[in-house]
Amino acid sequence: MGGAILNWLRAGWDAVRTSLWILPAIMFVAGIAMAVAALELSLGWAEGRRWAHWISSGSGDDARNLISTLLTAVVTMASLAFSVTVVALSLAANTFGSRLIRIFRSDRRTQIVLGMFVMTIVYLLLVLRTLRGEAPASGVPEVAVALGTLLALVSVLALLAFMQNVASLITAGEVVRRARREFDSAIGELPLAPDVDSPTAEATTDARPAGTKIRLPREGYVQSVEFTKILQWAERNDAVVRLNFRPGDFVVEGDHKVEVIPPPPDPERARKAIGRFIASGPHRTPTQDLEFAIRQLVEVAVRALSPGINDPFTAMAVIDRLRGGLARLATRRLPPATLEDSAGTTRLVRNVTTYAGAVDAAFNQIRQAGSAKPAILIHLLKALEDLGEHARTAEQREAFQRHALLAHSAARRDVAEPLDQRDVEIAYDRAVRALGANEGAEPAVSAVGGSS
Repeated sequence: MGGAILNWLRAGWDAVRTSLWILPAIMFVAGIAMAVAALELSLGWAEGRRWAHWISSGSGDDARNLISTLLTAVVTMASLAFSVTVVALSLAANTFGSRLIRIFRSDRRTQIVLGMFVMTIVYLLLVLRTLRGEAPASGVPEVAVALGTLLALVSVLALLAFMQNVASLITAGEVVRRARREFDSAIGELPLAPDVDSPTAEATTDARPAGTKIRLPREGYVQSVEFTKILQWAERNDAVVRLNFRPGDFVVEGDHKVEVIPPPPDPERARKAIGRFIASGPHRTPTQDLEFAIRQLVEVAVRALSPGINDPFTAMAVIDRLRGGLARLATRRLPPATLEDSAGTTRLVRNVTTYAGAVDAAFNQIRQAGSAKPAILIHLLKALEDLGEHARTAEQREAFQRHALLAHSAARRDVAEPLDQRDVEIAYDRAVRALGANEGAEPAVSAVGGSS
């Protein structure tokens, strides 16, 4: 049960972090608490204090008119802020893709400003209902009125900061930077790799004993898997569990994606036990899903290269950010395909993201969308050339070499202008030299019949 709760919390944290209503709801409650505290503190506040008139002065009518005016102004500002938020989200969805909306929703400054307006409105409403027009000056809650004025002034400053933040948030460069930040967060969860060239573990598929495939409990994108809990279950039951999916995959209720070897005596009990450690939901999240963090960046580039937008500069900025992320990823150790128990016996076999798979996720769709754009292919080849010095294993170097060859082939196929082809050839030659000779690659100069 503990593993299931932890799994639910891990999957649910991303939903909380990217929610526009959680923090405003908390500040809503804070507004109620502030109103109650300020009204209690106002009782007898002015007695014996000659300087109390500097905080608030006037009769009940004056205080009521002031709070009513402030409330109207803050409601107007809140309406403006919420309208701007909706317009910004709509613009971002059309320009960068609906999946990038989560980056806008997770912006903490936007959440705080919206919460500030909600808190101030609730506070002013509760204070307003306690004010009596016929009350003398001594019966006015000075602290509550003064605090309401202060909150309204802070709301004005918050609106200005909000406008500045939204104006920055919807720019392509800021979207790319924030998407890269999520990529960096996913990389940061991985341990550092050793300095030796160690091969990537591969899940064995041949000559394995027969097992029983059990059904997945629910439909959706796999958001989180408690691999350690599944490993412990397999050790207790002297079994091997094979997961034919990975976080980020879409599964359907009833899919036989889990195999238990040897067949368990009670398959239904095994299904329920393992199903507790697999969390799925309506959306992909960066939790345990490295390729999703990459694809957020790729989506910006692919949309930028579409005929309707045709913005190669944004696509090149994405390639730069992907290059930086892949360079960092090269220093990390990716999860192994097999997990062993304390005795060294393999208990869990799973699908994992390899470094070559991460490079494919980063560059395949960008190359395909920009295959007829020499500037994109040249920039991609330059990125691969620069990544050569970060390659630590044969797998990494081979992945870069393969994508350099694919970019070269795309230029020969789709770039019609000979001079543009020539520029791509020069970039390809440089990439090949930086990455080491690839014996399977055709010499670049043969495509145009010249020397580089």
